[in-house]
Amino acid sequence: MKRIIIADPDPAFRRALALLITRRLDVQSIDEAGDTGTLIQKLADAPPDLLLLNWSIHGVPGPETCILLRNTYPAMKVILLSLNPEDAETARCAGAGFICKSSSPEKTLDVLRSVLTQGE
Repeated sequence: MKRIIIADPDPAFRRALALLITRRLDVQSIDEAGDTGTLIQKLADAPPDLLLLNWSIHGVPGPETCILLRNTYPAMKVILLSLNPEDAETARCAGAGFICKSSSPEKTLDVLRSVLTQGE
Protein backbone atom coordinates (compact mmCIF):
# COMPACT_ATOMS: atom_id res chain seq x y z
CA MET A 1 0.00 0.00 0.00
CA LYS A 2 1.33 3.41 -0.97
CA ARG A 3 1.30 6.24 1.58
CA ILE A 4 1.11 9.87 0.49
CA ILE A 5 1.31 13.17 2.37
CA ILE A 6 -0.11 16.31 0.75
CA ALA A 7 1.60 19.39 2.24
CA ASP A 8 -0.19 22.54 1.13
CA PRO A 9 -1.58 25.51 3.09
CA ASP A 10 -4.90 25.44 1.18
CA PRO A 11 -7.28 22.94 2.84
CA ALA A 12 -9.66 22.92 -0.15
CA PHE A 13 -6.81 22.05 -2.52
CA ARG A 14 -5.56 19.30 -0.20
CA ARG A 15 -9.04 17.75 0.08
CA ALA A 16 -9.69 17.93 -3.67
CA LEU A 17 -6.33 16.35 -4.52
CA ALA A 18 -6.80 13.64 -1.88
CA LEU A 19 -10.24 12.84 -3.26
CA LEU A 20 -8.90 12.60 -6.82
CA ILE A 21 -6.07 10.30 -5.74
CA THR A 22 -8.30 8.08 -3.60
CA ARG A 23 -10.88 7.62 -6.34
CA ARG A 24 -8.53 7.14 -9.28
CA LEU A 25 -5.32 5.55 -7.98
CA ASP A 26 -4.54 2.51 -5.86
CA VAL A 27 -3.68 4.60 -2.79
CA GLN A 28 -5.52 4.14 0.47
CA SER A 29 -3.39 6.15 2.89
CA ILE A 30 -3.35 9.90 2.31
CA ASP A 31 -2.36 12.30 5.06
CA GLU A 32 -2.38 16.09 4.98
CA ALA A 33 -0.25 18.89 6.40
CA GLY A 34 -1.12 22.56 6.20
CA ASP A 35 2.14 23.92 7.57
CA THR A 36 5.79 22.96 7.97
CA GLY A 37 5.48 22.09 11.66
CA THR A 38 2.74 19.56 10.97
CA LEU A 39 4.67 18.20 7.99
CA ILE A 40 7.83 17.69 10.05
CA GLN A 41 5.86 15.85 12.74
CA LYS A 42 4.17 13.56 10.20
CA LEU A 43 7.49 12.82 8.50
CA ALA A 44 9.10 11.98 11.83
CA ASP A 45 6.23 9.61 12.69
CA ALA A 46 6.44 7.69 9.40
CA PRO A 47 7.85 9.00 6.11
CA PRO A 48 5.48 8.45 3.18
CA ASP A 49 6.27 6.83 -0.15
CA LEU A 50 5.40 10.15 -1.80
CA LEU A 51 5.29 13.73 -0.58
CA LEU A 52 3.28 16.28 -2.57
CA LEU A 53 4.85 19.54 -1.41
CA ASN A 54 3.58 23.06 -2.09
CA TRP A 55 6.27 25.18 -3.77
CA SER A 56 6.33 27.64 -0.89
CA ILE A 57 4.64 26.23 2.18
CA HIS A 58 4.58 29.20 4.52
CA GLY A 59 7.53 30.95 2.90
CA VAL A 60 9.99 28.08 2.76
CA PRO A 61 11.10 27.64 -0.88
CA GLY A 62 10.14 24.22 -2.21
CA PRO A 63 13.39 23.33 -3.98
CA GLU A 64 15.47 23.97 -0.86
CA THR A 65 13.00 22.05 1.30
CA CYS A 66 13.04 19.21 -1.22
CA ILE A 67 16.84 18.91 -1.11
CA LEU A 68 16.87 18.88 2.69
CA LEU A 69 14.10 16.28 2.87
CA ARG A 70 15.75 14.04 0.28
CA ASN A 71 18.95 14.04 2.37
CA THR A 72 16.96 13.01 5.45
CA TYR A 73 14.52 10.63 3.73
CA PRO A 74 16.32 9.35 0.61
CA ALA A 75 13.69 6.71 -0.23
CA MET A 76 10.84 9.24 -0.21
CA LYS A 77 9.71 10.56 -3.59
CA VAL A 78 8.79 14.25 -3.78
CA ILE A 79 6.60 16.15 -6.20
CA LEU A 80 6.58 19.94 -5.96
CA LEU A 81 3.26 21.70 -6.56
CA SER A 82 3.23 25.20 -8.04
CA LEU A 83 0.93 27.62 -9.83
CA ASN A 84 3.80 28.57 -12.14
CA PRO A 85 4.50 26.05 -14.93
CA GLU A 86 7.97 27.57 -15.35
CA ASP A 87 9.00 26.07 -11.98
CA ALA A 88 9.18 22.57 -13.54
CA GLU A 89 12.88 22.77 -14.44
CA THR A 90 13.86 24.03 -10.98
CA ALA A 91 11.88 21.16 -9.42
CA ARG A 92 13.70 18.65 -11.63
CA CYS A 93 17.07 20.13 -10.65
CA ALA A 94 16.07 19.70 -6.98
CA GLY A 95 15.43 16.00 -7.64
CA ALA A 96 11.64 16.30 -7.52
CA GLY A 97 8.75 15.69 -9.81
CA PHE A 98 6.48 18.59 -10.68
CA ILE A 99 2.76 19.24 -10.99
CA CYS A 100 1.36 22.60 -12.02
CA LYS A 101 -1.69 23.27 -9.87
CA SER A 102 -3.63 24.38 -12.95
CA SER A 103 -3.03 21.03 -14.71
CA SER A 104 -5.99 18.91 -15.68
CA PRO A 105 -6.92 16.03 -13.36
CA GLU A 106 -5.77 13.54 -16.04
CA LYS A 107 -2.35 15.18 -16.39
CA THR A 108 -2.00 15.26 -12.60
CA LEU A 109 -2.89 11.57 -12.40
CA ASP A 110 -0.40 10.73 -15.17
CA VAL A 111 2.42 12.38 -13.22
CA LEU A 112 1.38 10.65 -9.99
CA ARG A 113 1.16 7.22 -11.67
CA SER A 114 4.58 7.70 -13.21
CA VAL A 115 6.23 8.64 -9.91
CA LEU A 116 4.43 5.98 -7.87
CA THR A 117 5.47 3.19 -10.24
CA GLN A 118 9.15 4.21 -10.48
CA GLY A 119 11.35 1.44 -9.16
CA GLU A 120 8.63 -1.21 -9.08
